[in-house]
Amino acid sequence: MYRLFQTHQIRKSITLPALWDLSIQGEKVTKIPVPSCVESIPAYSNYKGACTLETTQHFSGDLKLTFKGVGHTANVYLDGKHLGGHYGAYGEFSFILKDQKEDTHTIRVVADNSYTEDSALHIDNDYYSYLGITRPVLLEQLNKAYIQWIHITPVYTEDQWSLRISANVENISGESLDLKLRFYLSTSDNCVQNSPDVVGSIDLAVQLNASETKEFSCFMSCPQVTAYMPENPVMYFIHGHLTDASAPSEGQILDDLIERFGFREIKVSGDQILFNGVRMKLKGFNRHEDYAEFGSSVPLAAMQRDIMLIKDTGANCVRTCHYPNDERFLDLCDENGLFVWEEAHGRGLNEDRMRNPHFLEQSRLSITEMITEHYNHPSIFVWGLLNECASDTAYGRSCYAELIELIRSLDRSKPVTFASNKLLADICLDLVDIVSYNIYPKWYKNTPCDEFLAGCIEYIRANGGAGKPIIISEIGAGAVYGYRTNIRCKWSEEYQLDALDEQLSTVLNNPECSGVIVWQFADCRIDEGWFANRPKSQNNKGVVDMYRREKLSYAKVKEIFQTV
Repeated sequence: MYRLFQTHQIRKSITLPALWDLSIQGEKVTKIPVPSCVESIPAYSNYKGACTLETTQHFSGDLKLTFKGVGHTANVYLDGKHLGGHYGAYGEFSFILKDQKEDTHTIRVVADNSYTEDSALHIDNDYYSYLGITRPVLLEQLNKAYIQWIHITPVYTEDQWSLRISANVENISGESLDLKLRFYLSTSDNCVQNSPDVVGSIDLAVQLNASETKEFSCFMSCPQVTAYMPENPVMYFIHGHLTDASAPSEGQILDDLIERFGFREIKVSGDQILFNGVRMKLKGFNRHEDYAEFGSSVPLAAMQRDIMLIKDTGANCVRTCHYPNDERFLDLCDENGLFVWEEAHGRGLNEDRMRNPHFLEQSRLSITEMITEHYNHPSIFVWGLLNECASDTAYGRSCYAELIELIRSLDRSKPVTFASNKLLADICLDLVDIVSYNIYPKWYKNTPCDEFLAGCIEYIRANGGAGKPIIISEIGAGAVYGYRTNIRCKWSEEYQLDALDEQLSTVLNNPECSGVIVWQFADCRIDEGWFANRPKSQNNKGVVDMYRREKLSYAKVKEIFQTV
């Protein structure tokens, strides 16, 4: 079971081998677990380039092969035939395998994490681009049609909840199909049609031409349900059943898909962010998918440990800097009532980088994959994009405008933001619903925190951000774990503690701020090009290190988050 709940009762999965053959530069290196990072092999801990991962599996018929994440460019082959390629380490992609004869088949993936002009978003950066199949791989048996996705939008009107349910259905056969799509609303991921867990249902007629994919939508009233709130994260399930309406026996189910969601609405009202009508005051952490032993391929137990540490501080929010996260981490946030700012891939791109001919195409792909796959997570309260990019230039503004409109076309139920570091030069603040600023007084700037924050807010209000919520999306200071000194200088744990004390107290006590997100939760690996201002080739601004050992600042942040 890939997710933290059952996603299918009808569609069958085929278990792929846990170990795949790894080859580099034509030489077989070892067998490696999938998912994992190539950098976990000592001899290749600094390797940049291509690798080949290969396995075999016995199967036949029509199947769907899905990769949840490959870093960062992938080409996939079945029995030597090229199925296709994909760019982007943090997005899901799949292939339909038609009419496979019963045999032992070979799946081969060529992955590459090197930086070239074809890679607009993956550049030498303040985080590391790991190599390999870093998230799970699924192989599923299909019938002649299947449900690609289901999107669930809760709506609250006249003191009652309803749902807008949309589903994409694909006909993979060569004939027209007359189908029925039934949605069950349930309190359980494991139920049948007449189960007491089912609290509502609705049917849709589905007609598809040969090889056609089409979206179908409906509304369902939900008179007696419990709202999802952080302190009481109640979730429900939509079961989608696709049946053959022309079959002689009623109820011949071709496919199913189960999605989990919560009854909640996010709205921006003036300078406030409202979650089910309650004003949000955010206290959170930026978090990279990076763990000392595992790189970006973080196992579930380590994800859960991060959640427990984050909640222990009293934080209520996580930002997935600077790319979409593993669905299982988002599932854990859902279950723990943590607000999530999820962000499409992109960080620190200047105008020249944004003029790369692949930039817009690759950004559109990251946004579309993120929203399509993660639409239903009740914890996600805002979509983000393009952290610290060229929002101070006319060309950059044109890119932000186009991509923000794309986000809104895919999901109008959540606000949009981006994190700016352009301080008194940003010209894109009018484009977003929430203004977010990355500021580092007491670290990159020696200005007192209250004076620095006041100057930023004054600029925001006069340059497109009047009347909008403001989030301080990054703030913090670096500290090398274990470096302690009574002179309390920069890079010491004492200095980080002092800086965060002043920074967080200033922001959280300012009524114009909707919250603060500390940079960052845990130290992370960076590209070697950043070594000059990043000791140990790490971004050391975490309140815990890469092994999740607490620095002195952890207790100070906990004290502030639990009292302010």
